[in-house]
Amino acid sequence: MPASLLPRLSLCLLIAAPLSGAAQAPVAQGADNIVPGRYLVVYRDGVVPADVGSRAQAFGARLIQRHPRFGVAAIQTAPRTLQPRIAGSSPQPEGDDQATMRLLASQPDVEYVLHDRIVTAHHLYVRPVVEPVFSVAVGASTFDTYYNSPQGWAVRQVGGYGNNIPGGPAHGPWDTTTGKDVRIAILDSGVDASHPDISPNLALHLSEIDQTQLPSVCDDGSPQDQAGHGTWTASLAAAALGPGSGRTVGVAPSATLLSIKVLQRMPAATGATDAERCAAGEASGLLSWVIQGIDDAIANHADVISMSLGTLVDLSTGDGAGTKATFDRITYAATQAGAVLVAAAGNDSTNLANSRYIEIPAQSRGVLAVVASTNPACMENTSSGAACVAGQPSLAYYSNYGAPLNAIAAPGGSYPSGSDMAVSGWIRGACSSGLAGTVDGVPDDPGHSFGCFNLGHTDYIQAIGTSASTPLVAGAAALLRAAHPDWDADTVVNALRSTATPGTATLPFPQVNVAAALAATP
Repeated sequence: MPASLLPRLSLCLLIAAPLSGAAQAPVAQGADNIVPGRYLVVYRDGVVPADVGSRAQAFGARLIQRHPRFGVAAIQTAPRTLQPRIAGSSPQPEGDDQATMRLLASQPDVEYVLHDRIVTAHHLYVRPVVEPVFSVAVGASTFDTYYNSPQGWAVRQVGGYGNNIPGGPAHGPWDTTTGKDVRIAILDSGVDASHPDISPNLALHLSEIDQTQLPSVCDDGSPQDQAGHGTWTASLAAAALGPGSGRTVGVAPSATLLSIKVLQRMPAATGATDAERCAAGEASGLLSWVIQGIDDAIANHADVISMSLGTLVDLSTGDGAGTKATFDRITYAATQAGAVLVAAAGNDSTNLANSRYIEIPAQSRGVLAVVASTNPACMENTSSGAACVAGQPSLAYYSNYGAPLNAIAAPGGSYPSGSDMAVSGWIRGACSSGLAGTVDGVPDDPGHSFGCFNLGHTDYIQAIGTSASTPLVAGAAALLRAAHPDWDADTVVNALRSTATPGTATLPFPQVNVAAALAATP
């Protein structure tokens, strides 16, 4: 594997499957990502009772959050039960946990009681960006230089071009719209609010993180991105265009960004010090935070919700089946409120054709799942030292797949990584410099915070993963919403599906085609 050529960071509890031509079985971690002591109580008829707080207190628990929109309440018991069960660790004692679930389920109007779960940002392969010396016209501006180069391929391939913007074809989707007045909610690890690619479009900078529920020494829980993942995904959807902006451009560069932080940097299990564990850590959070994030996205009138995160659920268990039913209720409510939901299929090379396992939220009701495709100017080749050669786009080797996903494809990138100055299989985007006025390190004093993955405080990275594919499609959906404000969420999704470029032998999923979608008639 060529991963030895660059720093590698795994941002997911699911283990990356080895590169192989054989189908990979799902990793059975449905029981390993639950959080004993934290419960989602789901009520019949979608009505949360007014006295839910006092009901919880009667069992020695407390109400964390009510979700009247979804008919769900989050309940927490004693803090000693709050540590998630991590794969390979000793299980937590289950007697009290199961007894509490039975007591909660016995209350009037309760449909079922589920464990809260750990949700993770889908892991990426990342590497730093070398300052470019691109061959651009004399006198060219210094903004948007990554878009106006071979490194802007992913945004252009989706349909981010036109209106005589340098870097892509002179005419295209941007002749019609660049996404103005459309609101894209990014549910992720937050964004760097001061980044020049993010700040011009940022209207909401919110955190759902509650460190009394899931503590982390690696992140202060504030809206500011201290993992890098969220800033990168947000920039691919809607990095700003033109003077006063940074070096990248998103698919919908005039759209409004709503950053809702539902993941925080969590320490890795190994390492001699907090600094080492945090540097190798991952962006993770609670499913209940994601639910709150969707609720807040709806409340803030999000037109599109982008989620490059997920958790694997085993439907053969009652907890897994209930989790799917509950999340179906939540995502359906979001689409009925007018939001297009887009989610990553995941980066584990897993065949999800086995109906026992599903990826949530990608396989939830009304959600558009996205798999990763490659750069046709740099055909996938995972051999060490391979050079970029033009060829057919393909399904990226790491992407999850399988007919039950009902997914569309969008650029996620792959090897070869190519040159920093020329054609590459990788995707450039913005990254985070952590908390303002700090340097890289554990945030145990005002002078330190983490920023961009394990690369310190840096403004840009190159990476690959379905975490890129998802915001690119979110940006495409934003262009459609701007061009057709009368279309509802289902119409936008149907237009993206029906106009996608048909699949091929190398890419067996239809690939998003914004230019065709803009010309579609519902």
